[in-house]
Amino acid sequence: MENILDKKGVVGGVLLLIAFFLHFSNINGLSVYALDEAKNATAAIEMLQRGEWIVPTFNGEYRFDKPPLHYYFFMLSYQLFGINEFAARFFPALFGFLTVYFTYRFARKNLGYRAGILTLLVLASSLHWYIQFHMAVPDPFLIFFMSMGLMAFYEWSLSGFRSTMLMLVTYGSLGLAVLSKGPVGVVLPVIALLVYGLAMQLLNGKRLRRIFHPMGLAVFFLIALPWYVLVATKTDGVWIEEFIFKHNLNRFSAPMEGHGGGFWMTWIFILAGMLPFTFFLFQGVFHTLKYRTNRVTTFALICAAVIIFFFMLSGTKLPNYTVPAYPFLAIIIGNYLAALTKGRKRKSLLLPGIGYGVVLVLLPFGVYYGLSADPTLQVPKSLLWWFMVPVLALFPMVRTFFKRQTEQFLVWFGGGFMLVALVFFWFAFPLIDQQNPVLQAKTSQLASADLYYFKIYNPAFSFYLQQPLKDIQKVAVPHQVRGYLITRKQHLEELDEMGLHYQKVYEGKDLFESPFTVVLRLLPHEQAMK
Repeated sequence: MENILDKKGVVGGVLLLIAFFLHFSNINGLSVYALDEAKNATAAIEMLQRGEWIVPTFNGEYRFDKPPLHYYFFMLSYQLFGINEFAARFFPALFGFLTVYFTYRFARKNLGYRAGILTLLVLASSLHWYIQFHMAVPDPFLIFFMSMGLMAFYEWSLSGFRSTMLMLVTYGSLGLAVLSKGPVGVVLPVIALLVYGLAMQLLNGKRLRRIFHPMGLAVFFLIALPWYVLVATKTDGVWIEEFIFKHNLNRFSAPMEGHGGGFWMTWIFILAGMLPFTFFLFQGVFHTLKYRTNRVTTFALICAAVIIFFFMLSGTKLPNYTVPAYPFLAIIIGNYLAALTKGRKRKSLLLPGIGYGVVLVLLPFGVYYGLSADPTLQVPKSLLWWFMVPVLALFPMVRTFFKRQTEQFLVWFGGGFMLVALVFFWFAFPLIDQQNPVLQAKTSQLASADLYYFKIYNPAFSFYLQQPLKDIQKVAVPHQVRGYLITRKQHLEELDEMGLHYQKVYEGKDLFESPFTVVLRLLPHEQAMK
């Protein structure tokens, strides 16, 4: 039992099956509710309904936020599975699993089976990783193609940049990364590869000519460029201007939509996102620096560092920005843990084990009482008890620690947070998700009526209604219309000043947001007077 990680084919297969299951866990049972997810999923519906492949829209208006690759995948999924939560999240979940799989294969090939398995264990234990790939947003596609491009470049460098296939994979992946989320898909990899090339003294004249091969550059531009030209032409340059300046340069230079914070915010996201193996992160970095002649871990450290420091400098800070660093951090930690297990250094497990135990024990109370602080939420006691289940992993952890079974200790270390992910997606979060205003407002009852909005509304309504909402401010005689109007509670006084008559049919606070959504039944003037 001591050499559990050396049972080739068994542990890796089991971990991959678990990772696959967790990536797809309940993706159809949680509402498409988060604001960005709802807008992205709905934009793909509109493009599919209109047969549009160039200009993304949300509620009939240009959507400038992101390029179209994720919309194309969503459209394909809608055609395969229908328009529903499962279809919206199918490809994000699939690309999440594929990223885990290829990271495992990359680490296994270049660092050995044990390091590969432990890299897989680290990445497959991250709850934040699974949350990111449970959302219908462009980040899963960026993360996959950026990771593929970087790893393919490393493999290409081992061939002396002679492999045509690896060159095409590198350039093709980076082109698709640009089509996923814009310039960041090539800027970050180029910086990382330049730093690595300089550090490893790879960039002599002959190799530079091989790297910048006309065929590779042609593949990149053929993939990345045509859509940008087409959308610029079709929108008279407005789309490109909005996307580049507002959604790229402005986001980097200043906080947008209240998502700011100091450089330390980036580290909070990293430390929380890499749980539970955060407790080995700094040891892994120090180990990599100590053995910096190991090219693959040095490469992983440079890739992770470039991504992290780039977003430390960014004015806008969001938890999803640094997720592309997770595969490379997993490689660093996995390699360190492999060395740890070979050396049977049990003492090195003590402090991480204690920290892990504290987090696992406090997690149920933190989640329960943290959610209970919101008076608008009904938080059942069962949520507290569900999160107690992963605490059971501490008992075999303690036993394996005292029996000096290092490998089994690490398996239970990761397994405890896999249980956390299982509880989160199947039992805990569904209890809260059902309280969101879009589900509570019973959108199926609104679909047959004329629908309007005022100023701003929760975009998830558009996903579930699957029809455009008209701007009440653009209606010629607004106080004569019938139907329903969706807006926020803060705007009711303005509606009164407009002379609108209405009956409030629903009011509820948006989940994890401060605004209150209201649904109003519009009453013509003569009916309101009765």
